[in-house]
Amino acid sequence: MIVMVLVIVGICIGAYVLLIELKQAHNAKNNTVANNPSGTNNDGIYFVAPGGEKVQAIYLAPQNGGLITNTELKNYSQILKVSDFETLNSYTIKYIIPMWIDKDAIDILPQGWINQNPQRFYPIIVVGYSNALYAMREKLNLPICGPYVDWSKETLEPGFSVWMIKSLTEDSISSTMKGYQEEINVSHILEVSNELFKECFTTLEYKNTQYGFSFYLPLTWNKFKIIEDSWTGYTSGANGDMASEKGPMILIRSPQWTLKEPMQDIPIMVFTIEQWNDLQQNKFNLGAAPIGPTELGRNSKYVFALPARYNFAFPKGFEIVDEIIQSIPLKAF
Repeated sequence: MIVMVLVIVGICIGAYVLLIELKQAHNAKNNTVANNPSGTNNDGIYFVAPGGEKVQAIYLAPQNGGLITNTELKNYSQILKVSDFETLNSYTIKYIIPMWIDKDAIDILPQGWINQNPQRFYPIIVVGYSNALYAMREKLNLPICGPYVDWSKETLEPGFSVWMIKSLTEDSISSTMKGYQEEINVSHILEVSNELFKECFTTLEYKNTQYGFSFYLPLTWNKFKIIEDSWTGYTSGANGDMASEKGPMILIRSPQWTLKEPMQDIPIMVFTIEQWNDLQQNKFNLGAAPIGPTELGRNSKYVFALPARYNFAFPKGFEIVDEIIQSIPLKAF
């Protein structure tokens, strides 16, 4: 019986590892830009909900209502409807995601929550109000200065309004704010939402002039740190694996990382062109993983890659790093 249990456990672990490897290989295919400069992930940025849907927006609406009907939402599996704050918050603490807030669901949000990190940096869309200043300042109480307005003389609906912080200093906030006066059109809202979503991942730039690349990050990574590390390659021989190649690896570290609670880093391996070609020809290996690193980009001297199994232990924050990688954030020069 003990042997049978061990065999079953081994099979389960093997299947789990295989699933992770397939996911890594799928990501490698989607994210590789070498020899395909215009290649992008056609699905856009998303996270996978428990039901398997690729989610690109969370829509907070009353349980038995909402300006976007359940019938309409059946045609848009990438929009996840929630009807309570606890469910909304369970996603926003793990993922960067556009929040669509029905005008009749604003009261579901706790006072001041939307002005707190990290969700204050996410794209925000209020469905039902076409006047952005009214929707964002008067209803959501976002930090927007401006003159007194007699709202009884203004057109407030139908339509939707958008807001997203683009940059932040101690003295000022730069943001996108716009209202759309129109009948509710889910397709148009999703189009605007996805554009903001992509822009959300390019608000910060880490520029490395030594190797020649820029890496773009969301504003939630403000005050990120750079850690210099290295990789080692091995060649198999009669006496076992011998270290034969080495190179730099740059870790982009979340500002929330602490010794007590480490967060997922973004590791970028740097190869010379010759090293990368040798790796593809199996002249050396980087470990036991059955797949190699995922190429993120290259210039005339170097190839930049994401290590295989970099998030295999699923540390805190790995979901957001996966979203960042989906946005194709590395631009070589």
